[in-house]
Amino acid sequence: MNLLAIRLARAEGALVRLLGLVERRGWSAIQVSAAPVDAEWMLVRLTLTSDRPLQPLVRQLHKLYDVHTVETDR
Repeated sequence: MNLLAIRLARAEGALVRLLGLVERRGWSAIQVSAAPVDAEWMLVRLTLTSDRPLQPLVRQLHKLYDVHTVETDR
């Protein structure tokens, strides 16, 4: 099980794009929580599971336009 904390823009469809990428990369979201940080950003916490390595997913998440930061916590 892996935990990610992602600072994501509060834009229309941003959360859907984030979760879609996670699933397309072969990860299952066990738990998802999102809370606003300010008018521009939200903090998304994901609990994920997969047999795949985490770093390729993190690199792909960084490429999403709406993602500002991705932090991992194992």
